[in-house]
Amino acid sequence: MRRKMALVVLAVGAAVPGLIGTNAVGAQSKGAIASSNPTAAFAQARRPRARIRVAPAYPYRLYSTTYPVPYKYEFPGPGAVRQCTSWLAPEHRASGPVIVPRMRCWWER
Repeated sequence: MRRKMALVVLAVGAAVPGLIGTNAVGAQSKGAIASSNPTAAFAQARRPRARIRVAPAYPYRLYSTTYPVPYKYEFPGPGAVRQCTSWLAPEHRASGPVIVPRMRCWWER
């Protein structure tokens, strides 16, 4: 029994340096390949993680709500004034040209 254990330990001891030697040779050949191929260096280099900046939809609201707002944008906050411009524009329809009112509005501080 002791003889078998001694043979196993001896075999493992002899195999370990052989395995380490083959990895060192493989590492040297990989280094030689990487130095000869410039695109291999880019493939091995790690890129930094992308940084994502998260901004709230409503910068003046400092609290979170579980309910969605019924409209896309809220009132822009205190001190804002709504400015509008209106005009009459011709619209071509099947019955003939018609003049219709148009309006465009925006918020100013």
